[in-house]
Amino acid sequence: MDTLLSMLHIIAWCIYVGGAICMELVLSHAQKFMKPSQTAVVCERSGQRYRWVSLACLLVLLATGWALALRSPEGFDPVSDRGRAILVLQLLWLLQLGLLTLLTFRFHPDMHARLVTTMTVDEMKVERQRVGVAIVRMNRTVKIELGVALVTVLVGASVHLFS
Repeated sequence: MDTLLSMLHIIAWCIYVGGAICMELVLSHAQKFMKPSQTAVVCERSGQRYRWVSLACLLVLLATGWALALRSPEGFDPVSDRGRAILVLQLLWLLQLGLLTLLTFRFHPDMHARLVTTMTVDEMKVERQRVGVAIVRMNRTVKIELGVALVTVLVGASVHLFS
């Protein structure tokens, strides 16, 4: 049973971190060579898809992580090194969930321009600037999410050192 849980846990990490790396290193680089209209569509479609994939991975990580910790004699013991590492992993998981929630419900909707034909030129300019700020926030948060994911993988790997 431990082997199955570990495999599911590893696969979820590979998909989550691999997807985050692909989004950041491959897609962001490719967008530099696209027309703005293409970039908007690529960002929207890939972001919508990866959002649900990453959420599914986080749920699998939660379920398998808890199951593995419960099967360990020191799983949630805050006095042991392993227990403290697992506590840190739980906090990092919450941080990742919070970042994904921010990206999904706050920053992603802000990236859509709300231009209507009745707007003045100045109002359109303000709306475009608002979208530009949202894009910068989104890019910054995605980088933070990737960094937190990589730190979490390192902390998770350290749990095996305490076995």
